[in-house]
This record gives sequence, C-alpha cells and structure tokens, in this order.
Amino acid sequence: MSFEDSLYEVVRRAVSNELQKQIFELRESITATPSQPTDGKLYLSAKEAADFMGIKLQTLYQNIERVPHVKKHGKLLFTRDGLISYVEQK
Repeated sequence: MSFEDSLYEVVRRAVSNELQKQIFELRESITATPSQPTDGKLYLSAKEAADFMGIKLQTLYQNIERVPHVKKHGKLLFTRDGLISYVEQK
C-alpha cells in the first residue's frame, strides 16, 4: 500500500467516524427534545437535567429515586425548579 493510499484510508476513517458521531448526536437531540406539558413548565430531558446540575448522566440515573421527575411516554422529564430545590436541599 502506498503512502497516498494509507493517507486516504486514514482521512476516510476520520471522516466516517465524525459523520457517525454527528448522526448519533442528531438522533439524541431529536429524541431528547423536551415536551411542553399543559401546565406551561418547560421540562428537561435526563441529559439536559444532568448537564443543568453539572453531573454525569450515569450519576443522575444512580440517584433517580431522590431526584424529582415525572415519566411521560417512557421518558424521564425534569423541571429546573425541581432540580434547583433538590440541589439546595443537599
């Protein structure tokens, strides 16, 4: 294999990996779009809630019994007010 062929393969793999990453992130953002419930409060997805609190998503799931949330259509939803209250209680 020539140097040019090797270089081409490295670039092709890098582009392919980047595209796969962007597709994954796009899918995540589509499925993690918060719902607008009838009470007018904006709900956060689990990922957004973890980011809002500055913790890893895994840590949120490990403590889910203590973190105020609702489950709608199989998704966990969180309010900013609920998360702030939870953090202030600790």
